[in-house]
Amino acid sequence: MKKLRNLFLLLTIIAMLISLPSIDFGIKAFADANSSSNIIDDKDSEAIDGDTTKPNEGTQKSGDKFNDNKTISDSINTDGIPTTTSDNAYVDNKTKYHIIDSKLPKITPTWGYYTRVRNMDVPNNYTSIDSINTGSTTFRTKWFLPEGFHVSPGEHGNYQGGIIANNSIYFVESAGTNTNKGSIVKIELDALDKMGIDTSTQQNILAQVFNFFNKNSAYGSDHSKKLSDFIVNTDAYRKNNINIQTKIANMKKAIKIANLKVETNQKTFNNATKQAKKKLAKNIKTNRKAVKKLNKNLKNQKKKHAKAKIINKIKKQITKLNKTYGKLNAKKRDMSKLTPKAFKTFNRVKKAQVKLINKDNKQISAWNAQVNHNNREIDRIGQRNDLFSKYFDLSKLLTISPVTNIGHGQTLSYNPSNNHVYLAQDDKLGVVGDDFYNQVTEMDAENMNPVHVYRFKLNNNGHYYAIHTLTFDNDGNAYFGVRGGPKKMKGSYTLFHGTMNESGIQFTPVKGLIKWPGSFNQGVTYNRNNNRLYLLSNDMIISIPVDEVRNDNIQPQDVHYTTFGTNREFESLSFDSSGYGYLVVLWRSEVLKSTAPID
Repeated sequence: MKKLRNLFLLLTIIAMLISLPSIDFGIKAFADANSSSNIIDDKDSEAIDGDTTKPNEGTQKSGDKFNDNKTISDSINTDGIPTTTSDNAYVDNKTKYHIIDSKLPKITPTWGYYTRVRNMDVPNNYTSIDSINTGSTTFRTKWFLPEGFHVSPGEHGNYQGGIIANNSIYFVESAGTNTNKGSIVKIELDALDKMGIDTSTQQNILAQVFNFFNKNSAYGSDHSKKLSDFIVNTDAYRKNNINIQTKIANMKKAIKIANLKVETNQKTFNNATKQAKKKLAKNIKTNRKAVKKLNKNLKNQKKKHAKAKIINKIKKQITKLNKTYGKLNAKKRDMSKLTPKAFKTFNRVKKAQVKLINKDNKQISAWNAQVNHNNREIDRIGQRNDLFSKYFDLSKLLTISPVTNIGHGQTLSYNPSNNHVYLAQDDKLGVVGDDFYNQVTEMDAENMNPVHVYRFKLNNNGHYYAIHTLTFDNDGNAYFGVRGGPKKMKGSYTLFHGTMNESGIQFTPVKGLIKWPGSFNQGVTYNRNNNRLYLLSNDMIISIPVDEVRNDNIQPQDVHYTTFGTNREFESLSFDSSGYGYLVVLWRSEVLKSTAPID
């Protein structure tokens, strides 16, 4: 029960981590001839991503139950966890902003009215339409996602952010715009590949299976009932198969041991035979030398006209040696005569083990026949519906959380320097009240237990802000970004870098603003493989070396733009250890993987 409770806690925490669409705040500057202001404002606010009919309402009051600065949710208690607090983590560098003069790529910003993809029979392939300072990129469907793992009347069944950590990918199924509800799906990256779901014809299996059992539809409800009956009626057969497979595995171990005994016995016999052959060859050689010597002596005696008695004696000796030679050759041709004791032991051991092996193999064949019979019965009961067995296979590979609070999202981040996961509770966006503390919980990536809490205000001359993007580099430096810049620098993007550890919290804006020709700011992420920071928008990926961001020395050639013409909603981008990109897109929901590591 404790293990189950810990698993639920893990899933609940992750579920809060990645979520609904992002909203940005702009940076307004009151510029004159002598000064430049770094005031951040949200006058040019964004609409909520995915629903352009519901714009950001601007300044929000704090204090609701999802952001009380005490707990992340009802299921995650941070009482007693070490906490670092800062009443102002905003460090103003008092430096005038400037826009990085990069060449802009071709792109049509996508703000809504996204293309709907309905066919799951063929994987999608999207190649970039333009790129600046980098090569082209192609994404290909890895998995189509179901309409929903927890679809209910109040849910979308769409997916938002995601991260990759410890060879697992996490992504969120959203319960709908402004609900702050959703569930998390966790998959080990190679798990579905082992089932063949990464082939050209299997990307749709994941979606087909869970859509087939969607309890919110009439056909899905019927299938779920049939599945329930199927589970009950096939329980005995499946348990019997598990029991038999255990017996087969144990018996195969016994066969392996028996074969090893035969192999060892064979080596012992071969070694004894080898030594006997050496001794036999030596005896034969001695015998032939003696015969040769006697023949030479016989010849000399005949020349001397020796007495017949002496000659006959020599002949008898030669005859005797020749008879011995014949016996020695017979041993050479017959192993039983060459090493009688070793040969007897060899035959005895081999006969016993072969008998045991044959007996065990016969039993395994009988058990396999029983397994085949059970499988036929399971198929009969399931009306040979392949999706029933697929459901069982997939259920072992996926971990799915219940519907829970997930906030607005895009803030789940992984810190490779300490193998910890960080969650920023971002129910509030843009400008907030002066009593608002950003709260980031640091958790162990394996068991998702909280290890540290960071509470901080971002106060820029009386303006208080909530972060809603976050990522970390290899050295543990923290970054976030917003779509916006000073008032007279429209179409730009501001990055922040800083530190978040037990010693303190601080973030500083980067004076070099990135040209932003895209739409929504969907997230900031980090690629450990090439040490670059990535900014994501619909149909646009921007990457910048983190060293230049941290040193505030971004040059035009450092900024890599890659744009697409999919007219689909890009929700998150994450990277595996080899630098391949995993892109979550809507509608229909799917995970696309790059065909090569991304620059």
